[in-house]
Amino acid sequence: MSGAGAGVGGERLEVPADPYALLEHSLAEGYGDGLPLIPPTEDAVARLLAATPLAPDRVLGDLAPAVVPCTVAKVAVNAAMTGVAPEAFGYVVAAVEAILAPPFNWSALAATTSSVTPMLVVNGPRRAELGFDMEAGCMGGAAGRGSVAVGRAVQLVLRNVGGQKVGVTSKSVFGQPARVAGLCLAEWEEESPWPSLAEQRGFTAADEVVTVHGGKGTFPFADINNDDPRDLLRLVAKTLAFPLANMYLGQTAAHGETMVCFNPVWSQRFAQTFPDLDDLRAYVQEHAWQPAELWPEANRAVLEAQGRIDDRGRVYLCELPEQWIVVTCGGRGSLHGVAFTSWAETNACSAAVRR
Repeated sequence: MSGAGAGVGGERLEVPADPYALLEHSLAEGYGDGLPLIPPTEDAVARLLAATPLAPDRVLGDLAPAVVPCTVAKVAVNAAMTGVAPEAFGYVVAAVEAILAPPFNWSALAATTSSVTPMLVVNGPRRAELGFDMEAGCMGGAAGRGSVAVGRAVQLVLRNVGGQKVGVTSKSVFGQPARVAGLCLAEWEEESPWPSLAEQRGFTAADEVVTVHGGKGTFPFADINNDDPRDLLRLVAKTLAFPLANMYLGQTAAHGETMVCFNPVWSQRFAQTFPDLDDLRAYVQEHAWQPAELWPEANRAVLEAQGRIDDRGRVYLCELPEQWIVVTCGGRGSLHGVAFTSWAETNACSAAVRR
């Protein structure tokens, strides 16, 4: 079978048409992620390219660690292999554009020993239509085509275009499942009592937007004991300020963000006390610290030298309330929340889908 390339601005490749043979070929040649792939035929890639106004040879940027030009055509080839629908292809392009934005600091993320990887949050009016998971099981198991195909396509782009290979260019000690299948969810905007993440970041409700956050993994927490929203939110803050968080490793608390995902019931409970999201973030910031005595003496000496201990003996995870990103998603079971803990040397970036 002729692989994608000719006619879409790239090199022609010959790959097997049989899915099992394609899987074996992808593993042998290093462009696979260990999961089955769909043959990226010229027709399949052309259908994706027809869904974007960008030219196939449009360079989105130089993608680390290989630092090679990432064209729209190259993105399309990888998206074809994961089954991205043409209508959803723009989300893959937008995610790559956001990853390439300087504040995201992808070149550093690509090479770190950490497990950090881009985690995607989708906003906009086509979330449900395109199969982006936002309700029960939105971080795994809901199996929406948009979430699964787009999330995995982005990871393939990072692997096959950017050259991120474990043990070669990536020194990640453990990695995480999202480095294979990706993590892509949508915000359940209709259930959120606050402006959507996209609106908070300057977009409109009509915009289709992808926000990428450099997350080290999914950090779950749960509660059945607190009726007072303030008590529960205080415990959330304390939970996320755990002593070995990456954000305690840096010279300053001013870097990085933590994304916190509340189920709709929790969001609505919190909004009764904090109708303004800025007030909620300020409350989390007020309580997201640990006493310096919690760290062993040698650790305290390092924190002291870095100026991380304030005059009350508190070690804050973050410096500003704006470093807390809040998203409403998940099922209506009111026991659970999930955070995407930060690698610290990165900031979330957003990009709109081009139609």
